[in-house]
Order: sequence, then C-alpha cells, then structure tokens
Amino acid sequence: MKKKIIITAIISLLIFLVYRYGFVLVFWLSTPGDGELRPEEIRLFNSIKSTSKAQDVWREPKYDIINPKDTCTYRIIIYKVKCNSKKDSLKPEALKIANEVNRKMNLDKNFVRYEIVYQCNDMQSQWFGFNRKELKY
Repeated sequence: MKKKIIITAIISLLIFLVYRYGFVLVFWLSTPGDGELRPEEIRLFNSIKSTSKAQDVWREPKYDIINPKDTCTYRIIIYKVKCNSKKDSLKPEALKIANEVNRKMNLDKNFVRYEIVYQCNDMQSQWFGFNRKELKY
C-alpha cells in the first residue's frame, strides 16, 4: 500500500511538472539554432569595433541567417560610437562596411539590402542603407 502511494505521488508530480513547465521544453526545441555568429562575422565585427572605437557591434536578424525564407535586410548596429555633427561624415565608412559584408560574408541571396546603423553617444542615431545589387564586389 505504501509503495502504491509513493508511485502515485511520483507520477502525479511528473504530470504536474510537465503541465507546468512543458512550454520551456517546447520553446527550447522550437528555437532556431543558427543565431550564433559565424567566424567571418566575428572577425568583421571586431575590426569594426576597433576602427570605429565602438562599445559593441551586433547584427539583425538574430535568426534565420543561413536560409531566410523571404527577402530581408542584413543590419549591422554599431553601438556607443562617437559621431561627428555632420551626417555624411560616416557614410564612406558605412559604404566600406557594406562592401566588406557583400564581399566576405557569403550571405544568402534573399538578403537584398544592407543597413549600417550608428548609435551615437552624443546625438541621434545615423542610418545608412545600401542595396546589395548596387555594391561592388
């Protein structure tokens, strides 16, 4: 009798835990695994960080980098960088970064546009967009 009560309690506890925390397992299984930075991205981001003296550099989209389902934009955000008061002063650097991404990253053809966003310390963010077909290799 005591053994049946213990087994019933353990089964009840397991059912309760699956019911209560099962979403974590589903979330973990359904999260795409290609959100990690590739070695080319790490090298590029480190070089951007050192040349622009930025605090951090990251990219969007976070997932679906290897095989995006629809046309999308590859965005590089350069965080906490010291910007000049002239908006066009960063455009040559952004064009250089976009050309480097186009040349070295070997991204999927569904990435039709590159955006470089400078989030400045002392003023508004500066955004530069480039169509992939218009860039030189």
